[in-house]
Amino acid sequence: MMIDDLPRIDGVPVTSMVTPGDAPAVAELLADAANLGQSVIPVGGGTALALGNPPGSADIALSTRGLGGIIDYEPFDLVLSVGAGARLGDVQAVLAEHGQTLPIDPPGGDDATIGGLIATALTGPLRHSAGSLRDLLIGISMAHPSGTVTKAGGMVVKNVSGFDLPRVYHGSLGTLGVIVSANFKVLPLPRTEATIVARFAGIEEAMLAATTIRTRVANAAAIESGWLDDEWFVAVRFTGREPSVRNGLAAATEVLVADTAIFDRADSAAWWKRYQAALSLTANDEDEVLIRCAVRPRTTAALALGLVAKLPVLGATPSFLGASVGLGAVLVRFQLHDGSADRLAELQMILLGLANNLTILAAPPAWKAGLDVWGRTPETLDLMQAMKEQFDPHRVLNPGRFAGFI
Repeated sequence: MMIDDLPRIDGVPVTSMVTPGDAPAVAELLADAANLGQSVIPVGGGTALALGNPPGSADIALSTRGLGGIIDYEPFDLVLSVGAGARLGDVQAVLAEHGQTLPIDPPGGDDATIGGLIATALTGPLRHSAGSLRDLLIGISMAHPSGTVTKAGGMVVKNVSGFDLPRVYHGSLGTLGVIVSANFKVLPLPRTEATIVARFAGIEEAMLAATTIRTRVANAAAIESGWLDDEWFVAVRFTGREPSVRNGLAAATEVLVADTAIFDRADSAAWWKRYQAALSLTANDEDEVLIRCAVRPRTTAALALGLVAKLPVLGATPSFLGASVGLGAVLVRFQLHDGSADRLAELQMILLGLANNLTILAAPPAWKAGLDVWGRTPETLDLMQAMKEQFDPHRVLNPGRFAGFI
């Protein structure tokens, strides 16, 4: 690989890139880096490299592409073991041959890797009904800067007692070790699905309808509302057996009296694929920012209304807003005119007044300098720092990228 082909991690140039072929090779590389005082940035599918603070340094980019493939799969027992570098799309294709699935639809879609999805804890609209990858994770293997490979959990759904390490690694952004493989429980594919999409004249009507759906329709697989393709919308997805899907559509139709369209089966799945693309952490313009705000689910509508009112005043032009009323999350993509590090920090501080927390998912690297993109300092920061000291005392892995600049 030529030096010009090396990636930049949030604006920080990488000195070299390696692709180990197995877990011991990953552990050996990490141990060598620790001894030499080098930093290592794990890279999966590259779909979420904008997430986190810019790294303090990026000596080595460690690609997990050499750790792909299915390791073990028992369709009868509904359990799967897969390499960290496996693409989600490839894993889902194998599972679909047996009528099974991992019920997740994260940003990054098919190109996201299994290890990257665990490390980033990114989720999509299906979390409303199916939870996150954390709920499916039953075992994990990690390589550490100590030169060791550790395992936690296994291939049995109920096998964990005491400290649940697989869930500790979920969302740790690769700061505690490099995921080399993971085990999951899988679920049967839904027999059918359908989606109803309603269009509204304004955000107030859209958010009221979405909130009503949340309280009245119990079997929705996903409920999303917001601004997409220059219109306000509410989309409700139903999956499962035909009678359940049909009943859900009937209940939603009673609420969504606005202009509606119903998509069945493949058309339904295709609509959500397009929506998933709107959640991507990839910036479309050089001054684009992507943020995620979190509140209690019952105040999601108020948060969305507050953001729509506040952002233009702050010189931001929203191009997309997605509100998950069942999860208490609102994601907004906007252009920040005349942006800078000071402007982005000011915007984060002001918008934190509307939400319990605000995470900057993507922004120009220069604007993120010195700013903790994770928002409020976690109450568990002391515990997180202690774990970092235990697993990575030399700060080899993703230095400075996580909350509190861990």
